[in-house]
Amino acid sequence: MKKARSYPVILALLCFVFLAIAGCSEGQDRAESDSKKLSFAFPWSPKSLDPHGSDSWEVMRSGAGETLVKLTEDLKPEPWLASSWERKNHKTWILTLRKNVSFHNGEKMSAESVKKSLLRSNEKDSKVKDLLNLETIRVIDNHKIEIVTKQPNEALISHLADPSTIIADVSTLDEKEEYPALTGAFQFEEFNKDESLIMKRNEGYWGQKARVEEIDIKFISDGNTRLMALQSGDVDGAVDISTDQISVLKNSGNINVLTAPSLRTHMMMFNMNSARVTNPSVRQAIDKVLPREEILTAIMKNEGTNGNGPFPEVLSFGKVKQRQENQSFDSLMKQGGYTKEEGVWTKGGEPLQLTMLTFPQRPELTVMAETIQSSLLKEGIKVKVRSVENIDDVLAEDHWDLSMYSMLTAHTGDAQYFLNLFYNSKSLANVSHYNSAEVDKLLTELNQTSGEKEREEIAIKIGNQINKDIPQSFIVYPNTVFGVNEKVKNFEPSPIEYYYITPNVDVSPS
Repeated sequence: MKKARSYPVILALLCFVFLAIAGCSEGQDRAESDSKKLSFAFPWSPKSLDPHGSDSWEVMRSGAGETLVKLTEDLKPEPWLASSWERKNHKTWILTLRKNVSFHNGEKMSAESVKKSLLRSNEKDSKVKDLLNLETIRVIDNHKIEIVTKQPNEALISHLADPSTIIADVSTLDEKEEYPALTGAFQFEEFNKDESLIMKRNEGYWGQKARVEEIDIKFISDGNTRLMALQSGDVDGAVDISTDQISVLKNSGNINVLTAPSLRTHMMMFNMNSARVTNPSVRQAIDKVLPREEILTAIMKNEGTNGNGPFPEVLSFGKVKQRQENQSFDSLMKQGGYTKEEGVWTKGGEPLQLTMLTFPQRPELTVMAETIQSSLLKEGIKVKVRSVENIDDVLAEDHWDLSMYSMLTAHTGDAQYFLNLFYNSKSLANVSHYNSAEVDKLLTELNQTSGEKEREEIAIKIGNQINKDIPQSFIVYPNTVFGVNEKVKNFEPSPIEYYYITPNVDVSPS
């Protein structure tokens, strides 16, 4: 009897052991799932994690920041932190906010916190003033705000998708001991300026929880170094791969190459404050001999299309007139006051020598600069190519004549933002120092016109005027190229270049 009574005990012990093992296995599986990590190489390092200012794009790319509005693949605005909106009159909009959103510090997002965030971004970032044209923001109730603009702003809702309007708990933005509290699926864990940014999953996220626990972003400005980091396995993915590296990656075996048609324009800018390129005939001559076809085929490997205006022609407002310059290069240079002496263009006995800026974050631009340098030398113009690490800082100086540059020209899905930012004579971001009374007039008209067709026509008029004045030479509309290890899942190459790190990004089990 005593022996018989031991069976239930033994059975209970076996069940306990089985459940313990199962529990350990389940816990181990959960631990493995929760410890998923990925690393990416980005070309640009933010100076700080403040979402309001020059680093807003990098903050958005990290997966930490969100705006009231998000853009779809076809550039249409959709709700994000705002659940809906309506227009009250030409200058007044009512936005309803999501009710279940918390900042990374646990504080609830409210109409008051959104108001404070938008007002701070408007104060800190000059381009937000152009984007929103704010008169007032008023709290209606805890989840509803009223935005009134100074003049009718037909693109306001699309502009609220710009990263410079990221919503933050402003009480955390000046804290030296804490990272900014935003609302995204990932939050800041550790920031090493110019080196890395570690993101951890936001366990209290209002939407779909991130599939991976940690994202390690490494800042590698040099394109070749990014490539080697990807090939060696130091990173799982890399952004802005140069097109001449595509074949190398495809031969790697375990790396997938992803491309997306971008809304970006690679261009060469003229410094309109430089006496050497002030004359429009000189700019026309230089633009005329740019080797666009060679650049597209030899440098871009046909990953893009030839440039003709500020916007790609896939956009309805990008269909500007093709340039038709019937004058020869030599006649244009003579018209600009230059004479050719022993194969070199001179004025007052001084040879025309130009300084062209480029930068390493987009290595294809440096190759383009060298190709343009060679073409202009054949025509009798010497160009010195100067590579700089922080292009925007150097552009603020006047010691340059030409500069390679690249802009995402329609990232709010509308022409108004880029045109106001880059061509308004009063805009601080007008780095070419372009001044056109006609363009300023058309911009005012565009900002206040509501009909889609009418807005498109005005934008095309502006594009045609820009092409006539040539403050920039538009070279190519490139595809964006990414390289990701085959274990990376659900990484979507978006034409909108700040939706890189999303909750859906995953890694397959090793």
